[in-house]
This record gives sequence, structure tokens and C-alpha cells, in this order.
Amino acid sequence: MADPDTLCAAGAEHGLDIPARFARLDHNATALAVRLELCASARHRLDLQCYIFRDDDSGRVLADALVAAAQRGVRVRLLLDDLDASGRESAFGRMDAHPGFDVRLFNPLPWRGLLRPLSLLRDPGRINRRMHAKALIADDTLAVLGGRNVGDEYFAPEAELAFADIDVLIRGDLAREVGESFDLHWHSPWAKPLAEVRGRRAPLEAARRTRERLARPPRHKPAQQAMADDTETQELLGRLRSGEWPDLPGKGRLFADLPAKVEADGTEVEGYFDKALQALVTSAEREIMIMTPYLVPREEGMAVMQALRDRGLRVRILTNSLAATDVVAVHGGYRRYRRRLLELGVELYEYRPTGFWGKRLRRFIRGAHLRASLHAKTLMVDDHLVLIGSANLDPRSHGLNLELGVAISSAPLAAEIRTCFEDAILPVNAWRLGLDGKRLYWEGAGRKHEPEAGWGRRLLSRLLGYLPLEGQL
Repeated sequence: MADPDTLCAAGAEHGLDIPARFARLDHNATALAVRLELCASARHRLDLQCYIFRDDDSGRVLADALVAAAQRGVRVRLLLDDLDASGRESAFGRMDAHPGFDVRLFNPLPWRGLLRPLSLLRDPGRINRRMHAKALIADDTLAVLGGRNVGDEYFAPEAELAFADIDVLIRGDLAREVGESFDLHWHSPWAKPLAEVRGRRAPLEAARRTRERLARPPRHKPAQQAMADDTETQELLGRLRSGEWPDLPGKGRLFADLPAKVEADGTEVEGYFDKALQALVTSAEREIMIMTPYLVPREEGMAVMQALRDRGLRVRILTNSLAATDVVAVHGGYRRYRRRLLELGVELYEYRPTGFWGKRLRRFIRGAHLRASLHAKTLMVDDHLVLIGSANLDPRSHGLNLELGVAISSAPLAAEIRTCFEDAILPVNAWRLGLDGKRLYWEGAGRKHEPEAGWGRRLLSRLLGYLPLEGQL
């Protein structure tokens, strides 16, 4: 991979010069089906990097696919952030025990088991910095990256909480760069082999929990079963096997935070992903569309918004409503900026807890009573530039977490992302916010404040908004 400073300079000069083919993955079950296909078709190497790997139906299906690849002779490497993995070392140890399978934990907590919460007190500056990047790379020729971790809320059609998300499937030299970014993290001093971490202190109940997990029947219909009769998905997988998909042409550039961001001295550090965002935003000529589950712009972000509006640009943002968000504390930080954004002329939409984009997703819900939450982290500039990755528009992604994303110049992909955005902001999926004098209102929700959110959530959001937590959100 190119030197990070070179990447930044190239982004600032619109140097999205690596040709590749792309496909958007905006349907949850299809996103898992594609990952399973990459596992099944890999011949030499398979790398998975993620922040969360759930011990649920989707996690078990993907874990089985990874192990099956290792049994075929494929070298499999799994890099997990330790914040979620801590306490489940035995379960991941079953995979790590295979001779062709290696598991490493990024930035592991120094204390395990019951002492795990005390790790933050021992070294809060380092432990608070997590690897938030997500990517799956097969043979350095195909890669998936975006916002999805591994878990039913990201993939299963029948999960109680369904995240609306977007990944991008990449074929070509750009996929190799994703693999090289993975190598940087894998070989960094902050990525520790699982066996070394387990040697510090393994949970006493890990073996029992592993046996119980294996004995549990699935709670949800596996995504590959749910999609088995879907002709569109089967056609896409067939084209993927033949090398005809992804099929959207374009050029791109990878932007990734370096592992050394973990060693920052506690001050905010501008990441390479953030620089890519700045480069694309400053290049806009007409319009910017943003989808982000967590929106805490801070004063620096508000200054950028002011500059964009002063240039006459149309700015539209979709984020979660209080009723839809899975992190009430972040909403407490965001609510302080809503009125000011609207006063600037930003068009602001909040995702509804019953919102789903796309007829294909609705077809697979089949009347189930699900709660939806926006999880896509996507930005589009004018009609051709797209940024997809793991970073939210909040202080944590900017200054604390390690993020990964790709900037793409592709008019066909941008057209599809625009369709996703326009569908997501329809009244059935989102409320548009407005100002009536000084009064904030949600179109279509009557006079309700924070519609469909209970009084407990409203009170908690308000209280958390007063606390000095913004730098951690």
C-alpha cells in the first residue's frame, strides 16, 4: 500500500486513480450471502477484520465458513478488536486451534475476566482507542468493506433489531490495497496472538459457555436459506462466481488509519479517513448527501457546514432519530446541534424505527415486528464521488478509533447510492426536521417531540447531553 502521506495528498488532489469494479451491498441478507461466497471461493488467503463478532446465528454461520476454508488449505486470519472479544477467548480459540487459522486481538485489555472493567482505569488513553475498521478480503482480488460487523442485527432478516447499512464489494487492484492495510494492522505490535492473550487469564466458564453455544438451536432463519429462492440474489452470486460481478466501473483510493493511532497521547488525532472526508467535501460543487448513524459535528464540523452553505451547496443529512438510535448518549450530543444545522439551511432527516429502504428488504421482513436503526456510513458528492467506510461523523471516529474507508469516483455507483438515499428519506422511512420560529418539529409526526421515543429515552438523552462526554461520543 502507498505511504499514508501519499494517500492523503492524492485524496486532496482527487487522486482516485486505481481502477476497479464495484457493487453496493445494501440488503442485509445479501451482504452475508456475498461474504459466505467469498469464504467458499477463496483459494489461498482469507482475511477478516472487524470490531464486533457476535456469538449468534450469523456469527456461527460465518465462523463455520471460515473454518471450512481453512480445512481446504486456505490461510485464514481473523483480526478482532478486543473490546468485544474479551471474555470469549475460548470460542475463538476453537478456530485458532486449526493449523490454517490464526486469530489475533487488537489492542487487548491487560486484565481479563472479572477484572476486565478495571483495564480502563489502568491505561484509559490507550484502551479507549479501538479498531473500528471492517473488511473481508479474499485472495487479494475481492474485498468487502463498509459499516457491517458480524451479527444478526447486520445480516439476519428476522432479527429483532435490523441495521440499515451499506457495504461495497470491490474487485481489482484496490482490493489488494485493502489486504495490505489489513497486513499493517495484523503485523503491528498492537495485534496480539490469541494464545498469548489467553495465557494472561482465560475466563473460568469459557468451556461451559462454548458447549452451551454449540447446543443452542438457531433463533433465526439463516440468510442463505432466506435468500435461496430469491432469483435476483442467486443471479448476482452466479455472476460473482463467473467474474462478471461487481460490474460498476470506477476508480478509487483507500484511506485507512494507521495502527499507531492507538499510541496517541490522549489528544485528538486527525485520521487519514477524516482527511479523505475533508478532501471530498471541499471538492463539492453542487450537493453533498450524508448518511451517518451518529452525528456529533462539534464546532469544527459546524464551521465546515457553514462554509459549504456559504458556497451555495445543498447539504442533506440522514441520521438516526432518538427512537431508532442504539446509542442514546450519542443522540444527547447530537441534539445540541440540530437547531443550528437547520438554521444554516442544512436539510436534516431522522431515520424512523420502522424504516427500511428498498422493496427487496421489505419483501423478506414478511410482517415481522422489527426495530430498524440506520448504520450506513456513506457520503456522496455531486453525481460521481462516493465515500463508504466504517467512520461515523463523530469525535470518536475522528480522534480515537481506527477507521477504514474507500473513496470512489464512479457515476454508476453514485447513482445507486443516490437511489438508496432518496428511498431512505421518504416519509415512510424518515422524518424531516424543520423550524417553526424557534420550535423544532418533525414533519408527519404532528406536534410530537422526539416522536416514537418513550419518556425514559427522552429524559436520558437530555441528561446525557449536559454531561462533558462529547469527546468520547
